[in-house]
Amino acid sequence: VQCPELTGRDEQGKPLSNGHRHAHVLPVDLDADGHLDHVIVYASMGLGEVAQRSIRTLRRTWTKGGVGELQVALAGAGDLDSLRLLPPPLNARIERLLAPPGGSRIWQSVTPFVPPRFIKRRGINTLIGQIDAELASRGLPSVEGLEVLPWNADTLALRHFVRRRQRGGMQPPVDVGYTLRLHFSEPVVGPLILGYASHFGLGLFEAVDN
Repeated sequence: VQCPELTGRDEQGKPLSNGHRHAHVLPVDLDADGHLDHVIVYASMGLGEVAQRSIRTLRRTWTKGGVGELQVALAGAGDLDSLRLLPPPLNARIERLLAPPGGSRIWQSVTPFVPPRFIKRRGINTLIGQIDAELASRGLPSVEGLEVLPWNADTLALRHFVRRRQRGGMQPPVDVGYTLRLHFSEPVVGPLILGYASHFGLGLFEAVDN
């Protein structure tokens, strides 16, 4: 079945050339209890009938480590603004993932940012250069400032994220993840997802109070 919104590939099996507009599968903790409880499937190109039917009929998936099947059920469907209508406490986390309607100038890592290329000391492949390239490919402005946050009680959990694919597929050039705070000169509206494996939940950011 041809479904470019989910596969990211055209009828010839070639990657889409429309700048990361196909589906991002984002496991999130909306009730802030420290455990993943929802999966957001977001595609800026939209989800056609085939894609929506595939998602609606999904009943199970599998957990890491062979623990067993995980039962899933569709909780809702709609555009991004409809997510803001979720009841408390879910809507509070959604507000941070999307930013207020007017956007936010400051964004901080929710999951590690994994560079898609080797980090260089100079040129376009510095850390900030790669971030700006990721932003440009999504039609977003460059950062005005970048902070690499230290590992502490607030960020330590991000060190334990799986940053490499377990079976096949393209691997990151280096198995390293950064916890970042991005500063923009103008407000940006989310979701903001950048870097290696961003279509599978890495490189997710949330808005920080300006």
